[in-house]
Amino acid sequence: MPKSRLTPEQIRLLLLEIDAGRKVKDVSIHYGVSTATLYRWRAKYLDRRESVTDRLRSLEVENRRLKSKFAELTLDYASLRAALVKDVKQEC
Repeated sequence: MPKSRLTPEQIRLLLLEIDAGRKVKDVSIHYGVSTATLYRWRAKYLDRRESVTDRLRSLEVENRRLKSKFAELTLDYASLRAALVKDVKQEC
């Protein structure tokens, strides 16, 4: 498999042009890349973008869950601490 003469950043810019509405054939002619290559890159990088967004969503859900658990544990700690202080004061 020959190495691409375009950097990943250049590939991203080509795909952004296509996403902006420019025709795939026009981009392929302008940059000297076959349309099949552009479609392959588009599928490859589109999959990557979707996996990144899926990962971001799952991390956001986990973050909300952890924040909720932290709040619950903080309330438990505060109530136990208050009960302990009250119990110690009664013994003295």
